[in-house]
Amino acid sequence: MFFFPTVSTTNQANTALKMFRENRNIYDLVITSVNMLDMDAFKLLKLVRLEMGLLVTMLSVHGDTKLIKKGITHSTCDYLFKPVPIAELKNIWQHIVRKKI
Repeated sequence: MFFFPTVSTTNQANTALKMFRENRNIYDLVITSVNMLDMDAFKLLKLVRLEMGLLVTMLSVHGDTKLIKKGITHSTCDYLFKPVPIAELKNIWQHIVRKKI
C-alpha cells in the first residue's frame, strides 16, 4: 500500500483552520511556524489538536526553551529548528505512514 501525501500551504493561520475544518479527513499532519502574524501559534496548535486530533509539528528559528516547553505543554508532536533538514521531514512522514498501516 502506498501513501501519496496531499500538501496544502498557506501563510495565514485562519485560512489553514478553514481548510482543516472543511477537509478534516484528508490531513494527517500540520507543520507550522511558531511565529505567525495573524494568530498565536499555540492557539492554532490547541484548536487543531482539540477539534481535529491532528498531529502538529512546530518550526522555529529560536532555541528558546520557554517556547519549546510551551509547545510540549500544548501537545505538539515535534518541535524543529529552521532550516529543517530533509531527513527530519522524511522521518516524520515515516511515522505517519506507519500509523496509518
